[in-house]
Amino acid sequence: MTSPTLSRTTFYYIFGGLVLAAALFYGVTKYQLWNAQESAIVESQKTITQLRGAYQSEKEAFVGFAEEQADKQLQLARNIASILPPDENYTDLTRTFDDFFAAHDSAKNPLLQTSLRFGKGQPLAENPQISELPISMNVQGTRSNFFAFLDFITNSGDLNSKQRLMAIRSIQLNFPDGEELIDEEQQVINFTVDMVSYYQTPKVKR
Repeated sequence: MTSPTLSRTTFYYIFGGLVLAAALFYGVTKYQLWNAQESAIVESQKTITQLRGAYQSEKEAFVGFAEEQADKQLQLARNIASILPPDENYTDLTRTFDDFFAAHDSAKNPLLQTSLRFGKGQPLAENPQISELPISMNVQGTRSNFFAFLDFITNSGDLNSKQRLMAIRSIQLNFPDGEELIDEEQQVINFTVDMVSYYQTPKVKR
């Protein structure tokens, strides 16, 4: 017959072992959960750091791109203002003509502007945001300089040259020698030019 004391002792050992096993299982499980949680936190922090770095790089790239585009837009606006000024700007237009005639006039190949008159600017009917300024001038020069003048007006309005946009409406020619000498580049020609120069219509009517 089994001793009651032995049975009780055995029971305590078994019960203690079960409690210890349960404690160990609980501890191991908690450690695993804690370790997994810590690993997740570390990975999350790494991901956040990477995202923050990527965002900063994207932000710097965007800021650089925006600044570059702003510079381009500003330069474009300046170029447009040079070919289509915000008003008639008689002073700069007169200086443009003076510079052209001075650059092409010489003793052997003369080009002289004898008169310059401006009319009253008006908005274009088909595009009221743009106005045209009537211009009339009398010029005396050689045949070769006459064609240089035509090229000067024809090539105006180019964004690269930043030359104000102009257009010829009519030309009247007079040959002091009596007739045109097509093969004579130095033949003197008197010509009257009616033309227009364009500008942006001011928002406030004057």
